[in-house]
Amino acid sequence: MYGRTVHVVRPTDSVRSVMMWPVATVETVATLTEVAEALAADEVGALCVVENDALAGIVSERDVVTHLAAGGDPAHLTAGEVMSGDLLTIGPDATLLEAGRVMQEGQVRHLPVLSDGLIAGIVSMRDLFGALVDASAEEADVVVVRSGTHVLVVAE
Repeated sequence: MYGRTVHVVRPTDSVRSVMMWPVATVETVATLTEVAEALAADEVGALCVVENDALAGIVSERDVVTHLAAGGDPAHLTAGEVMSGDLLTIGPDATLLEAGRVMQEGQVRHLPVLSDGLIAGIVSMRDLFGALVDASAEEADVVVVRSGTHVLVVAE
């Protein structure tokens, strides 16, 4: 039987320790059909939208569903039209707690990680939740309480 090395991540560790790379991207001109195909093919919940090799926005599964439910034609809507362009981002050296706060305050599930203006990775709620659960198992002074879609970390 093969063993597996497990790296415990703590809330004070950097975003770099959990961010995903490479980042799935799509051009602003991609149709919503192409966006849905890319989300499914890459098995991700969001794509970074790029224009002229720069981050222009982010498009999520929720964006796709919202526009389809409103009767939008996926063959004629583009990523640039449905993306969230008012972006929240974070740097790779920020802590996981800082990322969690940004995501909670901005009510977003995916947070692009930028380094010198370039896409360095992406972090999701799932990535942060895993780190918090790991920390609660390792440290007796951290308790994780589930509250809807928010995670509250309380140090005793």
